[in-house]
Amino acid sequence: MKVLVLYTRCPEERLDRVPVEFSVTKAAECVASVISGAVIEGVGGEMREVLGIIERHRPDVVFNCCEAPLGRPDFEPHVASLLEWIGLPFTGAGSECLALCRRKDRVNPILAAAGIAVPRSGGFPCIVKPADEDGSYGVWTGSICENAADIARARGFLTGRIVVEEFLPGREFCVALWGAGTPENASICETLFEGGMRLRTYFAKWHEGVERRHTPVVYGSEIEPALRSAIVETARGAWRVVEARHYLRVDIRLDAEGRPHVLDVNPNPEISPGSGLHLAVTEAGWEWPRFVHKLIEWAS
Repeated sequence: MKVLVLYTRCPEERLDRVPVEFSVTKAAECVASVISGAVIEGVGGEMREVLGIIERHRPDVVFNCCEAPLGRPDFEPHVASLLEWIGLPFTGAGSECLALCRRKDRVNPILAAAGIAVPRSGGFPCIVKPADEDGSYGVWTGSICENAADIARARGFLTGRIVVEEFLPGREFCVALWGAGTPENASICETLFEGGMRLRTYFAKWHEGVERRHTPVVYGSEIEPALRSAIVETARGAWRVVEARHYLRVDIRLDAEGRPHVLDVNPNPEISPGSGLHLAVTEAGWEWPRFVHKLIEWAS
């Protein structure tokens, strides 16, 4: 079987974003390193460029590591859609799942209608964040609002669609799920909040500094069995609602009564070495080559 590992090159100019956010070269190399005979190709993201590479290599399956074609995170579903259109099997989420999960203002009502708890709209304290961004872009310490004046101030820092939802005061977890069509496997990490931090910001996620140091992400934290079960089942419910496949991460936070709520659903999450899904699957006892080969098997 011939595997093409396809990834998007980091855009040269995105002054509003941290370049490492779009850097998936290491992830692609890490994938290709455990696939015998794999071809690895980086693309800017033009449709003709992608089609040309596929025509040249004629793969049986594509390992899709395309994050931001043409430097546009909102174009992420387009590569999946193109592969669907030409009938070429590929790893990760389908185009409809990718497009839906980018729009928090659309996916949350769908989750709620299916009985999956999500933060309510309105009330204080609340959080103001972009409705259609990923990677925590637009989320900073000032995103938490205590009154209407705070909301107006937070809105002033954002452009485009926004969501305003209740800020949940409880513990925060990230559940990694993976499986063919159903999420048979799960791994949980917890974000700890120290030094006055109350949420994990864009700077905490992508910058080395105080905010990252005060929001460490840890595995093996103490979680009561009933709570662990509730967290995992909530994440699995989100998987089913968005019709995910292969692998997914779900951000979950507890309310004041300790009930899990879905904050974000992230298809095709980061798989760079030592972070994201890579760390989650190894923490769960999987060898990295096994995970990669399972994804290819599930895609085929």
